[in-house]
Amino acid sequence: MKSRITKFAVAAIIAIAAVLSVSIFIKSVPAAFGIEQVIDANNNIRFLHVKESRVNQREPAEFWIKSDEQGRVAKARYYLPVTEDGIKLITWTPERTEHWAKSKHRFFIYQTKRIEGWMQSLMEQCQPKLVMKKLLEDQKAGKVEIDIQKPAVIVATYKTEPKKEIYYIDQETDLITHIEFYRIENNREVLKSTTKFYDYNVPIDEKMFSLKDDLPKDVRVADQLNQLIGVPQGNMTDEQAAEETVRQFYQALIDKDYKKVGLIWCGELEEYAKEEWGRVNVTAIVSIGPAIPQPEWDKHGFRVPCELEIINSYGRKTIWKPGPYVRPGDDEMHPDRWNITGGIGMPMENILFVLGTLIGLVIFLGVLAFLVWHIWRKRKQKRKEGIRPDAF
Repeated sequence: MKSRITKFAVAAIIAIAAVLSVSIFIKSVPAAFGIEQVIDANNNIRFLHVKESRVNQREPAEFWIKSDEQGRVAKARYYLPVTEDGIKLITWTPERTEHWAKSKHRFFIYQTKRIEGWMQSLMEQCQPKLVMKKLLEDQKAGKVEIDIQKPAVIVATYKTEPKKEIYYIDQETDLITHIEFYRIENNREVLKSTTKFYDYNVPIDEKMFSLKDDLPKDVRVADQLNQLIGVPQGNMTDEQAAEETVRQFYQALIDKDYKKVGLIWCGELEEYAKEEWGRVNVTAIVSIGPAIPQPEWDKHGFRVPCELEIINSYGRKTIWKPGPYVRPGDDEMHPDRWNITGGIGMPMENILFVLGTLIGLVIFLGVLAFLVWHIWRKRKQKRKEGIRPDAF
């Protein structure tokens, strides 16, 4: 009996010692090392300023995000220094999107759910609360291995994808300071990008969510919100709608109908459409199509090769062969109406004419500058010789 009591007593002492040791261990570990604590620390993030730096990209992308009490994006502004269209600055609200393509000197106004979803995904990537929740879910699903390291670092290595993420956490606030994203290539970890978080819960000025104070006065405006743009698809197939859109665009150029030109050219206002296309003298449509699908686009679209008869600046007829890109409108903004989004360019004849005009202007200004300098030098020489110069 004494032996049995002694065994129970020893077991109880060992159990108590184990509990105490675990308790002491937990208290000695910073709160940031528990994923749940990191989630709790980020429950009330309403404002966020983020910079995303990609390897071999000189300037980072920047995001300013405002969320509501439910964690949904309410407003956003972002700056993209490198895109297929050059530099872009965009603001988004549920009612209105403003898109300034700086490199193309164009300003778009529209409304789209596509951007809302994109901005929500950005917020989920950038906002620590949502990132850590997703990380915990992936861990439970067996998709990722999580390694907690010192000082305050969480390493997530994915089992189903060749990638790795490292989260650096402030030990005082339990807030993520930055994330490094790696790609596993040939058993090597290659850094792809770094996301850094700034100004947690620092209110963002409401003026940041509109571009009206940033735009130059001569920017070309395309309004897709307050006018019906594009060409209706009706009963046409996608290929037929793409070709018909191109046909109507060039017919509008033949008719000098620059309002219609602008409506098909992404909603560009008439005054800007006339300024941009008024120099192109299209006289006849020779051929259009067939439309070529563009599978790499996130939304179905086509390139439509065509041949047009134009009269150049010297009055001579030539053939112009552009290949416009055509696609339907965004989700809720005219999804059944097709627009030309690019690929037109300018006829070579017009480019040569403009180039020749510029060269001629440079030569004229050069000759004028030489004459002024020559006259000034002669007058100076006469003054030195004590001769009163003639009036100029």
